[in-house]
Amino acid sequence: MQTIIRSTKVLIDGKFQGADVVIQGDKITAVCPYKSVDVAIDLGERRVVPGFVDLHGDAIEKELEPRPGAKFPTKMAVIELDKKLSMAGVTTMYHAVGFNDEELSKGRGTEQSRELIEEIYEANKAHLGVDNLVHARFEITSESSLETIKKLITKNKVDMLSIMDHSPGQGQFKTLESWKKYHLSAYTIDAEDVDEYIEKKLSKDKVGIVEDLVKFGLEHNIPVLSHDDDCEDKLNTLKALGVTFSEFPLSVEVAQKAKELGISTGMGAPNVVRGGSQSGNIAARELIKQGVCDYLCSDYHPASLLLSPYRLKEDVNLELEKGFAMISSTPAKLANLNDRGEILEGKLADIVVIDESHFPKVVLTFKNGEVVYNGIRGFKI
Repeated sequence: MQTIIRSTKVLIDGKFQGADVVIQGDKITAVCPYKSVDVAIDLGERRVVPGFVDLHGDAIEKELEPRPGAKFPTKMAVIELDKKLSMAGVTTMYHAVGFNDEELSKGRGTEQSRELIEEIYEANKAHLGVDNLVHARFEITSESSLETIKKLITKNKVDMLSIMDHSPGQGQFKTLESWKKYHLSAYTIDAEDVDEYIEKKLSKDKVGIVEDLVKFGLEHNIPVLSHDDDCEDKLNTLKALGVTFSEFPLSVEVAQKAKELGISTGMGAPNVVRGGSQSGNIAARELIKQGVCDYLCSDYHPASLLLSPYRLKEDVNLELEKGFAMISSTPAKLANLNDRGEILEGKLADIVVIDESHFPKVVLTFKNGEVVYNGIRGFKI
């Protein structure tokens, strides 16, 4: 089946321009001059962009447990989030699934995370609407998770790997006090138990574990990322190990150093939309103003991806075209997904249509040439 869509605002080669886009099967087979094709679905001035590629989103955790203690079946959570992703314009999702047997909430235990990854993998093959991939996040003190993660990588059920260290005194929690403030308010736990937990966490030997797992991931040709980088020494170590991404660097200086080392940097779209970090760290727009942030991810809120280019246009005068590249073509390239991320002949027909008449909203999402979300009343293909 052939479908042709037309708009005055199609993102092509870094510019919005009029075009007729021809879709055949799962591919874009031609991008033609505006109104050069006899019959097309005319979308008027609605903006047409590539499907969003989200390298890090843990929204699945809220689908599984929207309120503390209110847990829902894994199958249901995966299906429901898949629908929400298509409505948000996300056509390629890397679910950030944490492995941390010692986490206070017990929500990222090895077995629970393994079961979630298995369900995502099987559902993605069978019936999900968008590409649901896996970004395994390894807490470096959770040594008990290592063998399970390696088995999942070997079975090609993990598509990306990141290294996390949420120990107090570094990264996201610069001081012991900030760590305690967050965890004592977020979890039901006594102060004495917290002290015991911290002592155990800080006593772990982390270097050998990190080296081993990073090497294993790279040997299996999956991208390896670091998380919450806070100093030059950490970046130098990670670079030597072969890490190529830095998620959520904690200062302009760290992000600048990452770029000098050839390490790509990414921040959260909710940080952009809200105007700052939820945890009090650096605002993403500060890194973007300095040219040291390459891409944006949904972090915990997929709907923020759509609005982030508009906020960047408003806040730092970043061209819309560049803002949309940060959530489509750039993350696709960084993840070695060379078949998507652009509206270009030969690429997958992953396309999002945006209506800006009242407030930017996704009204149509194509995945592999098929409509997986239609929010235009009376619209039929």
